[in-house]
Amino acid sequence: MTDGQIKSVDIRIAPEDLKTLKDSGYKICFAKKVNETYNVVWQSADNYLHENKFSWQPLYRLFGSNTFQGNVSVAVSTNEVAVGLGDQATLDKEGILGEAVTGGPKTGITLVNDFGKIHPGLSAYSTDINGVGSTTPIYVAENQIVSGSDLLTPVEAVQVWFEQDVVTGTMFSVARSNAVDIDLTATNSAVRLYSGGAWSTPKSGALYVDPVTILTIVAGLTAAVIVHDLATKIASKLTGVYKDIKVDVTAADGRSVKIVYSEQPRLTGARQAQTQLLLLNPTAIDQLSEFALEAFAQLGVGYTTLNAMPAR
Repeated sequence: MTDGQIKSVDIRIAPEDLKTLKDSGYKICFAKKVNETYNVVWQSADNYLHENKFSWQPLYRLFGSNTFQGNVSVAVSTNEVAVGLGDQATLDKEGILGEAVTGGPKTGITLVNDFGKIHPGLSAYSTDINGVGSTTPIYVAENQIVSGSDLLTPVEAVQVWFEQDVVTGTMFSVARSNAVDIDLTATNSAVRLYSGGAWSTPKSGALYVDPVTILTIVAGLTAAVIVHDLATKIASKLTGVYKDIKVDVTAADGRSVKIVYSEQPRLTGARQAQTQLLLLNPTAIDQLSEFALEAFAQLGVGYTTLNAMPAR
């Protein structure tokens, strides 16, 4: 991969899973493969939404660490130096890393170690799900090396998972639960969907998840109404923050109606994310119920029974 080429993954989360993950305090986590393993949380975030883009470029920094320990944040013990594939840098007897020069295999980064026991490590540049760029650790060798050299080979593959109580830069030595590996060695971008607690690759052209039911109201009315009129009255109230919600009204007879609120179909990622965020507030469900009651009043009917069933 040439310098500056961007790789990216688009992680989409189904609405039901989004709520479950948020309610349980899970963070979305990314790791990058180095030397055929993942062992550092490259980025973690708790403010993810329905659609989340994470990207990176082949911009690396080499360092040494005195320790590797699972569930502990990386401790950078030496100075860091900028390196690229096909570069090498020497850690001298005083423990100072020199500037990178060309040398070693073109597919990796070589640490020449004149110091003694050290854990080689790499940091890499990424742009997180909020569009903020930073350079954070991606790898620390679990075993110390002694005098000689060590080759670190980054692979254009990332691992994505959800985990509680973890932060960027945390080292790990065991496989992460329910993680997905995404290989970008032969492409520059990929999309994955997390739905029903499982990972999948959406079919080509499937840009959006299916609209989700938000609230169902079943009511017995004191008088008959025209379904179209009731639907129109309610729809007229779905403006502002509620503009991406639609309503459908059906009736077995004019005095027994079923009102279903759902997301508008084929929303863009950003608009669907905004709707998901709105509906995490319970008062939004109360407001949708109130819209139905207001419409009843405008049509001059009351209700004898009413059952409101949130779908989230």
